[in-house]
Amino acid sequence: RCVVLSDPLKDSSRSQESWNAFLTKLRTLLLMSFTKNLGKFEDDMRTLREKRTEPGWSFCEYFMVQEELAFVFEMLQQFEDALVQYDELDALFSQYVVNFGAGDGANWLTFFCQPVRSWNGLILRKPIDMEKRELIQNQEATLLDLRSYLFSRQCTLLIFLQRPWEVSQRALELLHNCVQELKLLEVSVPPGALDCWVFLSCLEVLQRIEGCCDRAQIDANISHTVGLWSYATEKLKSLGYLCGLVSEKGPNSEDLNRTVDLLAGLGAERPETANASQSPYKKLKEALSSVEAFEKHYLDLSHATIEMYTNIGRIRSAKLVGKDLAEFYMRKKGPQKAEVYLQGALKTYLAEGWALLVTHTRKQLAECQKHLGQIENYLQTSSLLAGDNHLSEDERKSFCQEILDFANQQVENQGQKVTLPMHSFAQLKTLHFDPPNAVVHVGGKLSIELTLLSQMPMPVQVDQMAIHVHFSTEKNSYRKTAEWLTKHKTSNGVINFPSEVAGFPVSRNNLPALELYEMYERSPSDNSLNTAGIICKNVHMLLRRQESSSSLDMPSGVTLEDGAHVLKCNNLILEPGVNKITFNTQAKEPGTYTLRQLCTSLGKVQFVLLHIYPIVQYDVYSQEPQLKVEPMTDSLLAGIPQRVKFTVTTGHYTMKNGDALQLSNADSMPILYHPESKAMIYSNTREKISESSLRIQSSEKITSISMPIAPAYHVIEFELEVMYLPSATESAVEKENTTSKEVHRKNKEKQKQENCMATVDQKVTIDCPWSIYSTIIALTFCIPFNAKHSLLSAGKRKYVQVCVQNLSELSFQLSDNSLKNTADCTDLQLVPLNLESQQV
Repeated sequence: RCVVLSDPLKDSSRSQESWNAFLTKLRTLLLMSFTKNLGKFEDDMRTLREKRTEPGWSFCEYFMVQEELAFVFEMLQQFEDALVQYDELDALFSQYVVNFGAGDGANWLTFFCQPVRSWNGLILRKPIDMEKRELIQNQEATLLDLRSYLFSRQCTLLIFLQRPWEVSQRALELLHNCVQELKLLEVSVPPGALDCWVFLSCLEVLQRIEGCCDRAQIDANISHTVGLWSYATEKLKSLGYLCGLVSEKGPNSEDLNRTVDLLAGLGAERPETANASQSPYKKLKEALSSVEAFEKHYLDLSHATIEMYTNIGRIRSAKLVGKDLAEFYMRKKGPQKAEVYLQGALKTYLAEGWALLVTHTRKQLAECQKHLGQIENYLQTSSLLAGDNHLSEDERKSFCQEILDFANQQVENQGQKVTLPMHSFAQLKTLHFDPPNAVVHVGGKLSIELTLLSQMPMPVQVDQMAIHVHFSTEKNSYRKTAEWLTKHKTSNGVINFPSEVAGFPVSRNNLPALELYEMYERSPSDNSLNTAGIICKNVHMLLRRQESSSSLDMPSGVTLEDGAHVLKCNNLILEPGVNKITFNTQAKEPGTYTLRQLCTSLGKVQFVLLHIYPIVQYDVYSQEPQLKVEPMTDSLLAGIPQRVKFTVTTGHYTMKNGDALQLSNADSMPILYHPESKAMIYSNTREKISESSLRIQSSEKITSISMPIAPAYHVIEFELEVMYLPSATESAVEKENTTSKEVHRKNKEKQKQENCMATVDQKVTIDCPWSIYSTIIALTFCIPFNAKHSLLSAGKRKYVQVCVQNLSELSFQLSDNSLKNTADCTDLQLVPLNLESQQV
């Protein structure tokens, strides 16, 4: 449509205002025309896209149409709108590839399934790659051609938008997605071709970003580019393994032919990078040219990647690259360099609880230590692997056999023994004492039963298993009796030890539980399910970085404590799983014995449990003989036969034939006994051993009680009857001298009136056969009655009233009560008035 306007310059009479109005009108008409045509173009493009399900629809034709729209926005410097067009094309193509993998393929996708014959990487130094655009237009482009062209256009627009870090993010996604898309479309790719394409593309993106950013910006945004460095390192390593550049003997003829084919697929270097000294093309070609060049480039990339990951705090990723580097050093016969990286990776995996990674890394570390001749470290790692359930049975047995072969070397070649921690070899589960209270006397026997869980996959012949015991004596603490010790010891005698996973720190068990949730992603158009998965919401807690200062693997070179007290058990066979081992000991010295270490010896190798925890102890006591005399009732009553129990604790003394207790007789307290009296003999644990008839001989001054024969640390018990006679005491007191009268007066003062019983202490001196000193036993007797009398008068008659009060809890029957005249007075006649018995 043509619009005819008059030229305002021909009419000089018109003002400047008219000229401005003319320009505004012209701009408005042009904008309206452009918007109308642009809208019509978008409608046509949308109509073409909606026909994509019809036969004969071509993605390449549609691609060229939507790209025209992107060109228009780009010329208008609407870079964001232009980028949207390419993103829509990218998403549409990706959806078709996903549908093809699910069995719903489009016919036009067969054009992109042709074998890959060129892998020269991304081209990002030209605004438009006309060569690849023509391939797309002519429907001759491969998948890599289409993806390369699409990304180059997206990269150009992102650079215009000053978003270079998004370029690196998108590039990493593109490279990973292309690998998967080639698999979904079942595209034939020569071995190593995809690795070359990824390597060249990573370096191309990095150099493109470096070209538009200064060094300060690049250093501040390492986190955006380090993924490309790592991916390039991984692919270069794959190429080195594929082309024989990492093998010990170097590449063979087959490897050389493969290298030539890969270099041929790169084609000639592009003109825009021909003059650059460090172009991706030159780096790859040089790296594949020789073993030395490959090693240089690979090491440079690896060390740079590790440094970048470390600087941004991604320690796990740095350790992973270091692990790959360790594999490279092992293939290059450099185990001393590989060990550092393997130990670092192992430390991280142990801290985070990655069991399978720990197992795999330990296998590599074992090989490394074997090459370095680190016998002790190698045996320790082998013991951990022999007990690792993540390995096959044959692998575990092979590592176990390595330990046994070294342990069974000839004695003359033995030298110093290798000491290793026990946690990988066997685990202590329980310990059981007999006697259960873990208290024995000097000379007594104690048994300790250990329950061990053997980690080894096969029976192991053990030369000796020993418990190293620490002995200590506290001042005056072992004159305590067995009863006192028993009260302060556990009664069941069983001690349980915490379970742990071999080779993992205990703190690993304190990690929180996984918080897993389902995740669904649905299509916004038809609500169909696109993806499903599981996410962990507390991953930040599970993957926390551990303190690097803590030691995570058990240190080698453990040492045994020196001590004279060792419990041993020789010539054992430890079967896989649970084993029970019994140690027997006879106590010699009184004190506390603490079980410190457990040592298992296999020839030249010994496994040591450094600390037995929780603390396990048993006590040995030495006890002096003791005699205890105690009434069988709560209180002894005067004038009544009472049973008294004699308890003799022999302690360290052995009762021999002829040993007797010599008791001094007192007139006021005769000792009564019966011929059938028995003495019972008990063990230290109160088990009845025997009984013996009690032989008692009595004279005027001494009562001799013959003791039955009894070994040390036994208990002899027997019972006798005693009776305190107050009347005899009173008559005897009257005959005492002044001093005796004073003592009797003091005893009278002790008597309490009212309703309280008076008490009298009666002392007995006993001579024991185990001591030159006499033992004085005091028995307290209670006077059960309180008697008082009064004289009453009635005319010429006198009445004597006697009141007897029972102060005890027993009931007494008074009988034959009478009042006698002790003086020979014939005029005095006593007549009882109470003829019936009285109960008090």
